[in-house]
Amino acid sequence: MTVPASSFVLTWGWILLCLAALGCQTVLMLVAAPFFTGWVERLGGRMAGECRYRVSGRWQEIRHQFTRPGLAEPDHKAGAGVVRAGFVLAVLGCGMVPVFMLLPAGFPAPGLLLISAVLVLASLFLSLPLVAQPGRYALNGYMVLIADVLLLPALIPVLVMVGGQDLAAFLTQIRSLSPLGNGAPFVLMGVALFAVAWRTQQSDEEGACPLSGPDRGLWLLARDCVRLCWVTLAGDIAWSGTLSVPATAGMEAWGIGCLEGGGAWLVKVAIAAVLLAMTHLVVLPLPKQGRVRLATVFLLGLLAWQVAYPVLTPQQEPSSTTAAAALQNPIYGDDGGVQP
Repeated sequence: MTVPASSFVLTWGWILLCLAALGCQTVLMLVAAPFFTGWVERLGGRMAGECRYRVSGRWQEIRHQFTRPGLAEPDHKAGAGVVRAGFVLAVLGCGMVPVFMLLPAGFPAPGLLLISAVLVLASLFLSLPLVAQPGRYALNGYMVLIADVLLLPALIPVLVMVGGQDLAAFLTQIRSLSPLGNGAPFVLMGVALFAVAWRTQQSDEEGACPLSGPDRGLWLLARDCVRLCWVTLAGDIAWSGTLSVPATAGMEAWGIGCLEGGGAWLVKVAIAAVLLAMTHLVVLPLPKQGRVRLATVFLLGLLAWQVAYPVLTPQQEPSSTTAAAALQNPIYGDDGGVQP
């Protein structure tokens, strides 16, 4: 967060406290990501009239994969390497996305472009094992890979709204805006980012992944983390007033604000789970689903940028010198009227 230097001073105590909070945030995201996916799948199954596993079923599947031995074929070893890289990037994204707090002024904070690039690159690494499938599964893997490659170009209108400033400074500027008033364009911007979380992989493609054992467990966990990062990022921009900020009142008030921000994050995640579950009712072939997803992200971002342009552009009032020069213009008479 960008706070005036007169009201807040970044000390070593605040730095260590923020680092500890970032660690807790990363662990929270890693633990909650499989539960979020399990909740979305269960809600989607209920809406579609299908029987699904419990909410904790995703975590049980991941733990089961870690207890199984992995295959030692050469293509599986290559896939395991990219999955580990994708998992590292997913964990990095969990630490970069604000969950319940904003970083203080002077603390290094990433920009939206860097966060989006990390999440998109993680998705690319996690999509590569799907390309190694035989038959139609390889074609589906290529479709998913192309859709992930085109995500950054589709996010250009959203990235333009943030500009070159870091995400914490941007969220600080829009934090006081009402979501039902001047902050409505940024709610639309959050919806555009939320559309990124609409994954193009289906359940049969997940079962066709060639990985097994711990590598498959990492693959499932990393995919869940990337999806939760996009959902959290969308919720932060749509409703940033719930994020805690360091204040001169002390660390106790900041800690209470973090607890309130964590509760608001749970509310936003629950709403996102319901909306994502409703997308299970949309039956589209994989190529068309990818096109609809990219078009939705771009068009919503473009509309948000156009609506928010008057808010983002500072209003410049005419100076007294400019007004005096206008009165001295020869086309005006002494009485302020236009000469014939």
